[in-house]
Amino acid sequence: MALVWLFFMIIVVMSIVLMTMNTKFSRFAGWLSLIAPLLSSIYFISKIKYIYNGNSVTYFKEWIPIIDVNLDLRLDGLSLIFALLISLIGAGVFLYAIYYLSHEKDNLPRFYTYLLMFMLAMLGVVLSNNTILLYTFWELTSISSFLLISYWYQREKSQEGALKSFLITVFGGMAMLVGLILLYSITGTNTITEQVGMADKIFESPWFVLAVILILLGAFTKSAQFPFHIWLPDAMEAPTPVSAYLHSATMVKAGLYLLLRFTPIIGQSEWVVYTVVTIGLITLLVGSFFAVNKKDLKAMLAYSTISQLGMIMTMIGLGLLALNNGFKADNEIFLASLFAAIFHLINHAIFKSVLFMGVGIIDHETGTRDVNKLGGLRTIMPITAVVMTISALSMAGIPLFNGFLSKEKFFTSLVETGHTDIFNQTMSIVMITAGFVGSIFTFVYCMKLIKEPFFGKIKQEQLPKVPRHDGGGLLIAPFIIVLFVPVIFFVPNVLGEYLIGPALRDIFHDDQIMNHIPHIKAWHGFTVELFLTIGIYIIGILLVLLPKWNVIYSKISKQFEINTLYSQGMRLLDRVSTLLIQGIMNNKLNQYLHIIYVIFFVIIGYGIYQVGIYDIAYYHITEASTFEIIILINIVITATALMFIRERMTMTILNGVIGYSIAVVFIFMKAPDLALTQLVIETITTVLFLLVFYHLPNVQKDNPNVLSEFIKLAISLLMAVFVVIFVIMMQQDSLFDKISYYYANADELAGVKNIVNGILGDFRALDTMLEGIVILIAGLGIYTLVKFKIRKGEPNERK
Repeated sequence: MALVWLFFMIIVVMSIVLMTMNTKFSRFAGWLSLIAPLLSSIYFISKIKYIYNGNSVTYFKEWIPIIDVNLDLRLDGLSLIFALLISLIGAGVFLYAIYYLSHEKDNLPRFYTYLLMFMLAMLGVVLSNNTILLYTFWELTSISSFLLISYWYQREKSQEGALKSFLITVFGGMAMLVGLILLYSITGTNTITEQVGMADKIFESPWFVLAVILILLGAFTKSAQFPFHIWLPDAMEAPTPVSAYLHSATMVKAGLYLLLRFTPIIGQSEWVVYTVVTIGLITLLVGSFFAVNKKDLKAMLAYSTISQLGMIMTMIGLGLLALNNGFKADNEIFLASLFAAIFHLINHAIFKSVLFMGVGIIDHETGTRDVNKLGGLRTIMPITAVVMTISALSMAGIPLFNGFLSKEKFFTSLVETGHTDIFNQTMSIVMITAGFVGSIFTFVYCMKLIKEPFFGKIKQEQLPKVPRHDGGGLLIAPFIIVLFVPVIFFVPNVLGEYLIGPALRDIFHDDQIMNHIPHIKAWHGFTVELFLTIGIYIIGILLVLLPKWNVIYSKISKQFEINTLYSQGMRLLDRVSTLLIQGIMNNKLNQYLHIIYVIFFVIIGYGIYQVGIYDIAYYHITEASTFEIIILINIVITATALMFIRERMTMTILNGVIGYSIAVVFIFMKAPDLALTQLVIETITTVLFLLVFYHLPNVQKDNPNVLSEFIKLAISLLMAVFVVIFVIMMQQDSLFDKISYYYANADELAGVKNIVNGILGDFRALDTMLEGIVILIAGLGIYTLVKFKIRKGEPNERK
């Protein structure tokens, strides 16, 4: 099956689910939706051996070739890993959601349509081989996640969380788009594989630094890196299945995918390495530190996701220099870091999805996620307790679980930096210390995830609901997924050889890498990494048993929290926006026109300043008869008088005089069809104006103002000067092609006999398409207003 058919299949499933809305089949929307991730999983699993053998699956279809925007899809080793995570974890999330949501209270078709759209967008991001196509899917993930986070839109926090995530990720996406356009201007292509092949050319360009900074902004915002991490905890207002999907396998990993995909380009410079590693380590420390203090289990997991993303980002930062200047000892160290990053990325997707589902079960059965109200649930919910304990221990880096292996790889990456040329001993010690401290806090919040809900005494009197069972069908998905935690620990090299190895090979497009794939070992001797791990366990246990140190959180002033700064910034923007709108939108048409003309003159003036004025080689002024000159003088006098007239009736009549005068000019120029059209339009316009006046309210007239009259006069004169300049420039044949060339050769150029069809369908096709989109959006808006109904129990906003 071609990749494009996979996309088509998902869209078909999405359409079927949408059709069940408001029907008796809406309760089956979840089961119908499950078809998409299952088929997608089967497809990608079937391609593992094919990709491992060095092949790739591609699909190419020209879309807008003139700007190199094409439907270009490519499945290789790197995209395969992400596609498998999106599909397999997605299947688990869809199954989990079937039992989590209520078909009586929730609008299931709407939820699953959003979820399928999100899955489609994420697959599009990782399979795109065209930068503009990648950006399109990238923003579609922002839109669909906005819809998912605000799914329970009646809640104010859901609206705030959705808005915050949308603003931050779209800001990063737009920055990334500019960076990608810069890459296109340097390379002349939007094809990612071709751009990667021109990494040296991009590095030598003066636009390299700016392009990389903008791409990094896109990656950091999407993957919730410091200081952009603040949107992720607020995204917890989404239903738990969404949180599980968003945090484990999809959106937050898009930024990591972007860096991995463009590693050969951005890894050309050492400052990028320092930047990415620094941001990663700060994110690890901030996320793990604040996770410990959270009372809401989902909030605790949200901050833990931030810390884990920081950890992976650090490893990617160290791995950016892999293969830089060919194979050397240093480069093998960097390659091992990149290997560790992808390995932990997979492990994180597994244990984090299970943890979110486990917290969702607790919330579903007890009605709360507050650790102050929870405790002793291990006796009532033993399977949930086991599943969550295994996942939490894996995240803490305890032996016998997959997280232990990737955590050891993380420390190996940090320790080995002391043996490289670009990091000195001091820098290496700082990085190891940061990783060590962050891992201690990681250990502490992992232990709290086990201890708080499952141990101690059950507090039935504080629970909104007393749990009666262990979750039922909700346990199916997390139980299956958690089995991979110990399995990967015992056979990690299968994953390394068949998935991570081909991914590294296809990141650099170099088959030699397959001979340098690191071997994963559970026991690597009495090394520095081992002693660091033992130190984490000892200090972590002490911090869990002696919680008095938590008092330091109360010493941190909220004034310095980034969330506070964000809120203050938004309020400031809101005030500035209100003042600007009140200053501009004052219900005075004259001022609106002044602003439009000023902007027009600034743009035209800047263009003339940049291009300069061409030498005038030729100009022609048609001879005019005495009667024509009299008509023109009449038009000038009438137009000038219009600026000083206040009465509507007089203005309309004078405007009609100008129109009829122009019609007379057309007659003198032997253009009777234009003259007739002008006469008809002018007559209709004048009559309509006069009829409408009857219904218009009486508005107080402005007193004459010298400044206002001067501005109007200046705008009129400037406009006249620009028009004269344009007329003269148009007469310079060498500057522009004649439009008539397209009319005369429409058959050859566009294959049409009708020139109007040629203009609408070919010469101005993009303009026509955008106009069609505007009409479509307007139609949807009208349809929504027509179908708008006040829901039961909601206030009528119009009252």
